Amino acid sequence: MVFKHKLMAVMQHLVLACRGAVLLLRYSGYQGKGVEGLWGLPGGHYVSGHPEEDLRREVREETGLELNGKLELLRTYVVMFPDGVERYGVFYLCDLGDSPRPAVTLSHEHTAYMWADLGAASRVAFIGPYHKKIVEDVLANNISK
Repeated sequence: MVFKHKLMAVMQHLVLACRGAVLLLRYSGYQGKGVEGLWGLPGGHYVSGHPEEDLRREVREETGLELNGKLELLRTYVVMFPDGVERYGVFYLCDLGDSPRPAVTLSHEHTAYMWADLGAASRVAFIGPYHKKIVEDVLANNISK
């Protein structure tokens, strides 16, 4: 069977907020396509039919963190990537409030992490404008679903 259009890939991202900052990860060369050194949010593809389970698994694999709290749906987007595949993205929020920031153990997919406040987030190069916008909106408490 030949499809007329490339199938849409579904991506999920987590905005992990804690003490006025958001967890950002810097991409390694693992994924190629010119993303090495850019910053983004933990997440990955939706594959199992259970979106929250997939996202929790991706976060655990990329950061070593176990998420037990509620995930709040924030926003969705659709974007065409240079490879010609349209991607549908979903952003969730997990707010840890004033609890201590957890220690992060990075996988091979990332080379660094930071807990970024609004000032720091405005100065980094993001993997895409949708990541930058959602991070800045969360940090500025300017979220509209």
